[in-house]
Amino acid sequence: MSQGWAVREDRDRTEADRHRELLAAARSSFEELGYGATTIAEITRRAGVSRATFYVYFASREHVFAVLADQVRDRYVQAQDLAGIDPDDVSAVLEHTIATTLDVTVDHLALMTVLNHQAVGDPAIRALWSQIQRESVRRTADYLARQARAGRIRPVADTEALATMGAGMNDRYAPRVVDGTITREQAVAQMHQIWMACVEP
Repeated sequence: MSQGWAVREDRDRTEADRHRELLAAARSSFEELGYGATTIAEITRRAGVSRATFYVYFASREHVFAVLADQVRDRYVQAQDLAGIDPDDVSAVLEHTIATTLDVTVDHLALMTVLNHQAVGDPAIRALWSQIQRESVRRTADYLARQARAGRIRPVADTEALATMGAGMNDRYAPRVVDGTITREQAVAQMHQIWMACVEP
């Protein structure tokens, strides 16, 4: 019985590894070639697997692209996790989420560029990408609204407008971090300073 479980675990591990390899191959292809030029043949070539193996895990090129977009969404959700941080320490929360959100954007900048481009002409991708962006802004706006009701901050504008501003700053600073124009630490410090001026704790 134990040998059977061991075989099953090995097989599960191999399948999980293959799934990750295909996603990594797809991501590199989308980032380097763009959505239109990426084919299943190119993805499988990079992953070193057959076309049949691809279809074990994904139904189409559109499917694997959507899975990658879902991963971006999940990373943004994780970036706003406040585990270990006092949620009522607004300055600490903002500094933490500015840094973690910037990290996600920097790590996925090339893929997000493809997402933005593809969203222009693809309604399904546009809907998915808009949802990802709205969720991040909504969570920030809800947090600010709670802190304002508790009297811990005095936002200088509507909380959703401030959250949208924060997302825009993040999108602007990330390419500068990637190209070395500014360090991650400088970017976080500058955005944090702007945020604190906008919430007047």
